Amino acid sequence: MGDELRSAWMRHAAARQRFQELAARSVPLPKLAEQARRLGLEVDRDLGQVSEAEMAYAVDLAIYTAPPGRSRAIDRIARQHARLPGEAALVLNALSRSWLSVFEVTSIHPDAGLLLEDALLGGQVWVVDEGLAEAAEPGSIVAVRLGRVLGYAITTGVQAVLDEMTLAGLRDALRQGGLRPDDLLNEPRFAESLWRRALGFGPA
Repeated sequence: MGDELRSAWMRHAAARQRFQELAARSVPLPKLAEQARRLGLEVDRDLGQVSEAEMAYAVDLAIYTAPPGRSRAIDRIARQHARLPGEAALVLNALSRSWLSVFEVTSIHPDAGLLLEDALLGGQVWVVDEGLAEAAEPGSIVAVRLGRVLGYAITTGVQAVLDEMTLAGLRDALRQGGLRPDDLLNEPRFAESLWRRALGFGPA
């Protein structure tokens, strides 16, 4: 990764962390604990015995999903900081407009990161993210939430590596059920099922 691009990604990753921490702090602790338990994590009321890496999946659900009729925590943070300048505004906008999907990793981008093909919604996206680059390689299938910043996308920090059979099953379910991909991808229980898989748990 070139120095300029790496520097930009590190700034964006740091801004992502700040905004997600703000969003997580706006969620009542019992709600975070509830999300963690739904993922199969054993937590106490203070969430003290869960690792940061595991808790990141519960935080993702808590800030990027919401019951019908309720606002998401990340959108509330975006409204509160609507007049942010520069790169911070770009990152916050990317997070509030991020989308979850299942992607096929097609190749390594010549500058840095990976090129992904959205297997459910269609289209290609360039992703720069060190965590994803370590977890996935060309030919693999990964579920991840992405937001576009300055021509490339960043992740929200968590992902689930899947397999061809799982992807085929998703496509069959969409086709046989007559569902639009958006309907499935925007369903909080779908994200929950993906993150349970990433944590090594089966279906709820």
